[in-house]
Amino acid sequence: MERHPLNHPADRPWLPGVGLAALIVASALHAAEKSPAAVSVPETATVSETVPASETVPVPDAAPPDPAAIEHLRETGVTVKRVGVIGHDLRFWRVTDADGRQAFIATSREGFVIRGQVYSPDGSLTLDTEGSTPLYRSEPERRAHGLARLTGAPLQAETDLTWRRPNKPGAADTSRTDTPRTVWDQLGHATVIEEGKAGAPLVYCFFDPYCPYCHQQWKVLRKKVSAGTLQVRWVPVAVLTASQANLGVVGGLLADPRPETLSAWMRARRVRPDTSEATQRALGLNMALFQALKVPQVPASIYKDPTGRVIRKAGVADL
Repeated sequence: MERHPLNHPADRPWLPGVGLAALIVASALHAAEKSPAAVSVPETATVSETVPASETVPVPDAAPPDPAAIEHLRETGVTVKRVGVIGHDLRFWRVTDADGRQAFIATSREGFVIRGQVYSPDGSLTLDTEGSTPLYRSEPERRAHGLARLTGAPLQAETDLTWRRPNKPGAADTSRTDTPRTVWDQLGHATVIEEGKAGAPLVYCFFDPYCPYCHQQWKVLRKKVSAGTLQVRWVPVAVLTASQANLGVVGGLLADPRPETLSAWMRARRVRPDTSEATQRALGLNMALFQALKVPQVPASIYKDPTGRVIRKAGVADL
């Protein structure tokens, strides 16, 4: 996944605002909304692959002090390093925890913290802190992943705006919903491990074999699956570093997609590894769905409510 070089200070134009899809939170980053029972999806490439040092904007000697939110992050025990600058004042940061996992954020001149996508005025994707590729190197790639309504490209679910139906006054449900055609039908192409009674309410659950919260999610659903009141289609993906280093484990689950195979892994971490071309293709499709559906973390559950709306929930949930 290629990235683009950050603009040189003499050339880079000012990016107004933070883009249509950017999530802006106050400088108290630790108050940001995020499920505690979930594992954030790490980048699939290392930082050296993502943003080569030679392609970032050098930090000037008289750089302004780091925003308060960055200092707050460091107080939590993570390492935060500035990677470069986008436009004139949008600073781009790499955050690394004690386990070596990495995340990316940006900060504005006023100290606001930005997570999500930042687009240039022509709709090209400039920064995606939540995607597998934070920065793209070539203009064609930036436009291909940009906002189609601005770039003029054909509309697709992953390049359109995120549409939601507004809640009715007094409604408390703020879960993300989508039309079945853009989500539910896509899930039908996944390679899954299916368990539970046919005809029972159905839920798709993306999981990483090495994610401890995914193991917890599996345990939480045992009672309903055994009682025949829930049907689960587990979608194996490899988003954590451990899984990416042991693709044979994920392949083994895909090669023998039976509930017994999944149970043996969840209970005792036993599975026959498989790195065949067929299982790698199946994993590739699951990963493509995971990214296209913009699932931010694992475990993630997708199901229909009684009215037929498609709902997504991240983290461990008693469905």
